[in-house]
Amino acid sequence: MNNIGKRIKELRKKNDLTQEKLADFLGVTYQAVSKWETGIASPDLSLIAPLTRLLRCTADELLGLSAPETDERKAYFDRECFEYWKKDDHDADYLIAKQAVEEYPDNFAYLNWLAAVEYYTAFDDGYRSGGSLDHFNERIESSLKHYFMVYENCPDENRRNTALWGIILDYKYSWRPEEAKKYAMLYPEYDGATRADALELCLEGEELLAHQQEMISDALAKLCGKLGNMWTFANPADPRTIAAVKAEKAVIEAIIPDGNYLQFNTYLLGIHEELAAAATLEGDFDTAISELREAKKFAAESDRARTSGKQYYTCPILDHFDYDYSDCRPFETSEVGYLIERLNEYKIYAPLRDRDDFKKLTAE
Repeated sequence: MNNIGKRIKELRKKNDLTQEKLADFLGVTYQAVSKWETGIASPDLSLIAPLTRLLRCTADELLGLSAPETDERKAYFDRECFEYWKKDDHDADYLIAKQAVEEYPDNFAYLNWLAAVEYYTAFDDGYRSGGSLDHFNERIESSLKHYFMVYENCPDENRRNTALWGIILDYKYSWRPEEAKKYAMLYPEYDGATRADALELCLEGEELLAHQQEMISDALAKLCGKLGNMWTFANPADPRTIAAVKAEKAVIEAIIPDGNYLQFNTYLLGIHEELAAAATLEGDFDTAISELREAKKFAAESDRARTSGKQYYTCPILDHFDYDYSDCRPFETSEVGYLIERLNEYKIYAPLRDRDDFKKLTAE
């Protein structure tokens, strides 16, 4: 029984009317009234006003829009919608979400809910066992329709992003990679997910592997940047500074164990220079010189790589990712030249400047 049919039946009995008598007043058959009350059909819109007079109710009450009932109904749907992805029975959830959208067609949260459940239920047992794709295609297309309603009309950015993610998934799993990629490129950068995450859903094979490795390289660079923020301009002898420097070095060496560091040569240059500064402050000048030799080595590697255009990593985790130095802005001074300038100018290295090995290190 649909909701309006239930209310017609309740109000008819409350007003001591039979189906036949109500039908006579409205100029319809009693079978029509029976169909309304059993949910087979609904009354024509032209009959709403006469019904309200005969049943002594308002149109809002007849249609289920009176405030107390509406609030209670919406509260029920809100509870069902909350964390719907944690539910196990998606078929039952689909029926509730469908009813919620029918009753609240402008509620974007419910539209997203229905679209998501349509996506879940597309992968039914028939689909998994290689059966007909009709059900799958029908549900995916309906899911897309509802996601697009949210994406194109909802004023809330987070809800639009959720819908956009659903659109990408629908296209990906209905074998339309170009459409999936198109919408993945529209995905915004924000905390929790990125355009790169969206693209990862759409790619396959070698292209997917290269993209995933680029994401690893970007994540490594970001982590190194965060660790570097802890020690840049900090006291080199502070235990936290030294711990951050060593952690950054260990992470780079763990991801790239074969020594072909490419753009991470610059990070290692800074790391060894910082370790040299710490050793100098502690009066361990031999260690300081040793660390500066390492810094100069990585500076030279960075200079060499920057003049080589596109280069490929060779370690297993990044071996499908290339780094194109032609996109980098050229330095006015080489990394080696800039390092030597710092060694000759920074006061922290003053205790080393009379040593022959330091003088040799600072010679071009």
